[in-house]
Amino acid sequence: MAKKTVFVCDVCGHESYKWLGKCPACKGWDTMKEFKVEKEEIHSSIAPVFMTDEELAEERIILGIDEMDRVLGGGLTKGSSILLGGDPGIGKTTLCFEIASRMDELGFPVLYVSGEESLRQLASRKKRLALKGNLPVLTTNHIDDIIKAVTEKNYHLVIVDSIQSIYNSSLPMLPGSISQMKDVSSRLIRTMKNQETTHIFIGHVTKEGAIAGPKILEHLVDTVLYFEGDKMLPYRMLRTIKNRFGPVDEVGIFQMRREGLISVENPSEFFVSERGDIGSGSSLFPYITGSRPIILEVQAITPKTSFSMPRRLSLGYDINRLFILIAVIEKALNAPFLDRDVYINVTGGMKVNEPAIDLAIAASVISSHRDKPIGKNTALFGEIGLTGEIRKIVHAEMRLKECERLGIKRVLCPAGVEHGAGIEIIPLRNVKELYNYLV
Repeated sequence: MAKKTVFVCDVCGHESYKWLGKCPACKGWDTMKEFKVEKEEIHSSIAPVFMTDEELAEERIILGIDEMDRVLGGGLTKGSSILLGGDPGIGKTTLCFEIASRMDELGFPVLYVSGEESLRQLASRKKRLALKGNLPVLTTNHIDDIIKAVTEKNYHLVIVDSIQSIYNSSLPMLPGSISQMKDVSSRLIRTMKNQETTHIFIGHVTKEGAIAGPKILEHLVDTVLYFEGDKMLPYRMLRTIKNRFGPVDEVGIFQMRREGLISVENPSEFFVSERGDIGSGSSLFPYITGSRPIILEVQAITPKTSFSMPRRLSLGYDINRLFILIAVIEKALNAPFLDRDVYINVTGGMKVNEPAIDLAIAASVISSHRDKPIGKNTALFGEIGLTGEIRKIVHAEMRLKECERLGIKRVLCPAGVEHGAGIEIIPLRNVKELYNYLV
């Protein structure tokens, strides 16, 4: 083995063959640390092979946890690599414990690697959740212990909690640093993929909400999941950011109880359950996330401003798109909002990125501004262009079916959308027609 000396930045992982006082990548001072790398000569005898249809087939394990199976695209794929991120205390370990327990009940060997909690803490959590089975637990922070354990026995699932706590003692960096995470994650993924072992890495998140560490970690894994929600509220959302074996932007809804996480069977009723005969500024929007339609409530208030410049604030909707939408409404209706603040909220903590919500946002703003209730049995969807026209969007039929299932009587949507007799379709061509209908 040949050895070479390199200098690596502790903050961003930038490598250099000479010492630098200031890292050229992250501009940090005195962050370049020296260490020696052993370069092993590799003589590979691997040759190209032809793939057959049988080898291309995916082997999945259906967990029986409905929302988790949905988010993963139909269950755990054999040999897949999953990265699960979320805020501290949101329920990542609880969810992984329930997945491990379910796999054990199905007869598949599971290994839980804990780099943060002690065995006594894990036993207390298992007792509180009333989980069955006797899961093998490995409490270690060293990567060599994990690789030894997974190579000695063929596990179907390995859970590492958390990936930032695992380190390689041959590297001088602290656990959680960029270089440690690159080395640890690549070695673990390579080892377990060679054995076709499904593995889940629990990852910490930064204050901005992204998974801590290098972005390469998300590129290496097959699936990236984010566990979101307000810790003071009883529900959690499991969102798919990347999935090589299923749809992206899929959302699973869980309810946090003392006995653990419970799948929410009807998320549409869950998001509009507290919506009664309320006043103006509220509308319903059929949102498509992955392969599932969900009815969301969009709220808006437009009070008189007390500032020299009116405020614009949005939760769950792109603030830049809100500025554009307000400008379109002002031009189309010749009604300036210079003396009005505009506040938008998509209830339930959902974040909607598709342009189909434009019509519901505009209707809520106009309803609040004119103090005209839209009605609890009316839903809206459609994209609004810069000239005020209402444009068609995808999955219109799926949205209408979900509205009909929840008992919504009428839907305002772009012209040209057709549906059965169970629901009234009100076609709109521009923002002026929307205003005339509401007012």
